[in-house]
Amino acid sequence: MEKMDHIENISDELFAAFLEGNVDLTEMQSVLNALRESKELKECMNISERVDDVLDMETEHDILPMMALAADNGRDCLCDIQCEEYILKKRGLSCNLGILADEARKNKWLKDKGMPLFHIGRLLSRVSLSVSRRYHCSLEDLQEALAEGKDVIVVVDGGELAGDMMQEKLEDLLVGENPDHAVVVKEYDSQKKLISLYDPQAEQNDGWLPVERFMDAWADSDYYMVLVNEREKTPYIPHPIDLSDVELSEELNELKEAIAENAHEVWAENRMREGWTYGPVRDDEKKQTPDMVAYSDLPESEKLYDREMAIKTIKLVKKLGYDLIKKDESELYCALLRRIRNMGHLYHCGNCGGVIFKHQVFCEHCGKKLDYMDYQE
Repeated sequence: MEKMDHIENISDELFAAFLEGNVDLTEMQSVLNALRESKELKECMNISERVDDVLDMETEHDILPMMALAADNGRDCLCDIQCEEYILKKRGLSCNLGILADEARKNKWLKDKGMPLFHIGRLLSRVSLSVSRRYHCSLEDLQEALAEGKDVIVVVDGGELAGDMMQEKLEDLLVGENPDHAVVVKEYDSQKKLISLYDPQAEQNDGWLPVERFMDAWADSDYYMVLVNEREKTPYIPHPIDLSDVELSEELNELKEAIAENAHEVWAENRMREGWTYGPVRDDEKKQTPDMVAYSDLPESEKLYDREMAIKTIKLVKKLGYDLIKKDESELYCALLRRIRNMGHLYHCGNCGGVIFKHQVFCEHCGKKLDYMDYQE
């Protein structure tokens, strides 16, 4: 990767990862050292913050950390694999850590820097165990799961769980909440307010912690837990992600009809491949269904189902921290495009020295009207 001009050892890729909070402590320190010495890098940071402000104005809901990496604080990236190995051995199932890790990498569940939260438990589901994932859980939910004989993996802030407050303050300053470590919850003592964990990171894997410290560390993952049990012992109770705090613009709301109609087309195409045809009533033996018609001909009840799926899909995308941006029209898209185009061509106001762009008419720092003389690199 080509290095940024005049910034030794800091690549565009590393700086972008730093802005996203996807670096380890060593990489953080490298970028921090460069920021102290490089005016150019500081200006890039300022540009990023200004665009992030635009993004923040678009987001008024909590973002689920589904893409956060359980990575043992960046050391060996195997904390989740070790937790799954622990559960397999506890249930008397043969396993090998190296083989599990190889399978996780082969299936692209395990990334270079850790396991994304939504992939935790994939290995367990491959050996006939039932696995479900839930956010916004409570201590009571955890206690109930343990009482039902389920194994529970939770994701926490590893530094906070270990009581390493210096590391925690540094991470909070640079990347905010940092759910980066998987542990297995073994037992909760409600009388003593203690919780017992299998912690792959700890020198002694098994131990008791004050429940208050555990809850603080667990909060960083939005109280995410993965529940594991034998399939025949697990009645299915759905727990969809709560999307009630996600508001959609009128433009995004209008997308639901197009998505709903296309979803019906995809469903119908797949059914036809399986040999299904139209019939006035559903008949599984004849493979006939009354829904094998154009979307416009569906009863309103079926359309409502498709619309609900469409709108909740859009809301889920936003809940996971993504933005749907319509090209060439939205101010957000234009701001992002200007950022990309101008990253390598920074200019300074001749009056105050503030960072400016070629598209600006007035300096946003001092208000001076700009002319070509002001665009000094």
